[in-house]
Amino acid sequence: MNNKDNKCNKYEGFFVFQNEENFNEHINNCEVCKKEHEKYLKISSLVKEIAPKYLERENHKKMMKSAQRLACCLVAFLGLSVFTGYKLYDNYVYTVNLEQESTVSEIGLPVDEYGFLSL
Repeated sequence: MNNKDNKCNKYEGFFVFQNEENFNEHINNCEVCKKEHEKYLKISSLVKEIAPKYLERENHKKMMKSAQRLACCLVAFLGLSVFTGYKLYDNYVYTVNLEQESTVSEIGLPVDEYGFLSL
């Protein structure tokens, strides 16, 4: 016991450096350390109680981040697909128009500057 303020400051030393038997003996004989140990046990039980809820919340956050990343990738993929598909369609239509123009001109029919039949 400390003579100045009548408080024991051995709890941490016993808890960390002593064996369990010496620690329990000191806790049973010292009221200050006994109260500190009771506080520790309460805090420990609260941490054990809240840990699953905290982990569940963290897992939910991770799942939401994964879902957001997936959504961004899908939007980017769809945007790229639409753009690429449009370009392919545009090139196809342009190629078909050129083929039609050459076919119409080969037949000898009059065509305008766009390759359409002009009368």
